[in-house]
Amino acid sequence: MMLLVIAVPPDDWRMSVFVGMAGRVRDRWARRVGPALGRLLPAGNGLPEDVWNRRHTGILTVLWLHVPFVLAFAVISGTGPLHAMQEALAISAIAIAASATRRSRRVTTVLTAIGLLTCSAVLVHLSGGVIEVHFHYFVMVGVITLYQQWPPFLVAIGYVILQHGVAGALDPHMVYNHPDAIAHPWRWATVHGIFILAMSSAGIVSWRLNEQLVVAARRRELALAEAQRVSRLGSWTSNRLDGTAQWSDEMFRLLGLVPGSVVARPAAFLSRVAERDRPAVVAGIESLLTGDAPSFSMDFQVDLPAGSSRWLHGRWRVSERVEGEVRALAGTLQDVTERTLANQDLLGALSLHHATIEATADGILVVDLAGKIVTYNRRFAEMWRVPAELLDAGDDEVVLTFVSEQLADPSAFFAKVEELYGSPDADSTDLVEFADGRVFERNSCPQRVEGSVVGRVWSFRDITDRKRLEQELAHQAFHDSLTNLANQALFRDRVNHSIVRSARNGTSLAVLFIDLDNFKTVNDSLGHTAGDELLVRVTERILGCVRESDTVARLGGDEFAVLLDENDDAASVVDVASRIIASVARRVHLTGQDIHVTASVGIAFGAPDVHVDQLLRNADLAMYTAKRNGKGRHDVYAPEMHAVAVERLELENDLRRAIERGELVVHYQPIVALDTLDVRGVEALVRWEHPTRGLVAPLSFIALAEETGLIEEVGRFVLARACNDARALQLSGLARHDLSVSVNLAPRQLLGERAVADVVDALAASGLDPSTLVLEITEGAMMTDPNAAIATLDALKGLGVRLAVDDFGTGYSSLSYLQRFPIDLVKIDRSFVECLLDSAAPSLAPAIIRMAQSLDLAAVAA
Repeated sequence: MMLLVIAVPPDDWRMSVFVGMAGRVRDRWARRVGPALGRLLPAGNGLPEDVWNRRHTGILTVLWLHVPFVLAFAVISGTGPLHAMQEALAISAIAIAASATRRSRRVTTVLTAIGLLTCSAVLVHLSGGVIEVHFHYFVMVGVITLYQQWPPFLVAIGYVILQHGVAGALDPHMVYNHPDAIAHPWRWATVHGIFILAMSSAGIVSWRLNEQLVVAARRRELALAEAQRVSRLGSWTSNRLDGTAQWSDEMFRLLGLVPGSVVARPAAFLSRVAERDRPAVVAGIESLLTGDAPSFSMDFQVDLPAGSSRWLHGRWRVSERVEGEVRALAGTLQDVTERTLANQDLLGALSLHHATIEATADGILVVDLAGKIVTYNRRFAEMWRVPAELLDAGDDEVVLTFVSEQLADPSAFFAKVEELYGSPDADSTDLVEFADGRVFERNSCPQRVEGSVVGRVWSFRDITDRKRLEQELAHQAFHDSLTNLANQALFRDRVNHSIVRSARNGTSLAVLFIDLDNFKTVNDSLGHTAGDELLVRVTERILGCVRESDTVARLGGDEFAVLLDENDDAASVVDVASRIIASVARRVHLTGQDIHVTASVGIAFGAPDVHVDQLLRNADLAMYTAKRNGKGRHDVYAPEMHAVAVERLELENDLRRAIERGELVVHYQPIVALDTLDVRGVEALVRWEHPTRGLVAPLSFIALAEETGLIEEVGRFVLARACNDARALQLSGLARHDLSVSVNLAPRQLLGERAVADVVDALAASGLDPSTLVLEITEGAMMTDPNAAIATLDALKGLGVRLAVDDFGTGYSSLSYLQRFPIDLVKIDRSFVECLLDSAAPSLAPAIIRMAQSLDLAAVAA
């Protein structure tokens, strides 16, 4: 068609139209007919390599077998040996060429086809064109069709037509033996070609069907290979007769090998199995070979290159058995690394979960929706004292019976359980009390799987000790740890409730405030242990004097309080106070000696309009009034006591401001020598010039200053002013140059940390000679803490000042201590001096003077 288009003259438009129409027909043939024939006819060259090799070997063998067959046929047909040898050599040459070109499918198949058809042509020639021998062509073309390739097939058809036509034309008797064929060789060559083509149609159809089967099989193989690759599943077979094996590509990859890189043998597989798993795998395979098991499976690890590893799940089975002997095995390997690692993680998590549950101090119980026990931990069995065999037996009725016998209120316990089973989504926390006093905290929450409730988890915590501790703490919060009496908080609460009841019921109440007199002396002399024991004894005596319905409290230190609730009258309250005073006053034997203490009691009666703070304050004021009135007695609160207390508070506030405002002044009392009447010194006396009260005497504020601690500031002021004034007198010439000044040191000053420093500061600021400063200390101050007092006095003595004992003879000091104190003077108390004015009254003053002289001490009369 292309040659026709080129030869058409350009000016012949009719021919151009014809060529265009021919082109369109050709294109339509290419688009429609060509693909249709492609679908009907086989593609060729579709045999797998191993199948083609086997077929070609067989067909080539057929070609070689024709060499002796042609020689034999030539001899039988009466052909000469030389001619027969020439024919056989021609066929041998083609066979040799076909064998030499085996690597090229197309060349070797074409040569083989030519050789086989040459055999047919030689046989026809040797037979003299016998028509029956022509059937050899049909057989050879059928054999060539087994290649399922178009080149040898088309060569065969063309060979038949050309050989019949050319040979028939050159020498018809070599091909045909009947007149018409001899006369018309090309006609009969075409007929023979058509017959062979028709005969080969069945082969072509079979060829096409085989190709379809091969394609389908290949697709299935590819799909299977893809499925194996996706599922990480490799397959294998093993033949025991020859020791060979067939592995899928995925099998190679699972073992860390490139497909086809090694010979597929059982030994190659076992070499990859981890050493620790290899014995188990070998034992399993041997169990199959010996007939002990038809199949087995297991998980094992394989070692891969670069030190990595993989977990595989292997399945083995007997695939062929002949007369009891295993001939073949088959199986699969699947990568289960992720599953194995996940299982290991899961086992680790479960192990950790189990260990965590077992290690917890709480008892854990898991039940299903029906209430049947699923699992529990050891702590649960221990807490509930249920034998493990009962829990493991799963007999819930027996377990519930065992549990209910321990509970304080079984009905309440099981009612809560039923309530929660009726509300599967509910959480709960409550307490479980046991008959033996144990207390458990019970928590319950639903167990869910993917959002659905599948059971319930109960946890039990033993809080018996915590509850007991809470009770103890609550008791301690409202009770005194030493005496176990109510403390101030509890006492106030009960007083407040009593006031409310009194207002509602019209009953009366009273509060007693009790304070031990001189209790500090017991602590200082015998120690705090003895003091605590004394407080316990006093507690017992007070409790013996009141009713069980009354409340006794220790407010702190040596202070007690009693609430007399719903008492009969005032006389009965006073009677209780008197009994308490008398009981406390009885001697107490402590640390090997008898102790006598007294108690001062204040009484305050409640009223509907009296607040608890006011009532307690009133009783406290009455108690302090009893102390000021002589101790060891009781006083009933009266309104004027409050006025005195208010005045005392005002005086205390004024005293604090007096120090700041400079309202304190110092007066001086001369000290005269009796023999010469010379003024040897002066005694500093503090006075308070109050802006509204006028001049306030020391007796009105010194005791208050002692109680409030202001005495140290007052004493520091007096000491500094006295030193300055004495030095001024000495320098003025109005007094002796050695004029002394006496300043009283209060007990709190003497035992304070700044006693020596205050004296040093005063002397340094004034320039006073230390020998002219006399510090007066009372006996009581020195005896409060003799050792500390001696240390301070020695330090003062080291400054060069002189020390005097004030109010000598009125205290309780021991003469042995007096010898130890670095004293320079004794100041005889006024009470001994006043006796000298009455000749009828005996006086100790002379004896004190003689004692002072014997101790080499000076004596001063107040």
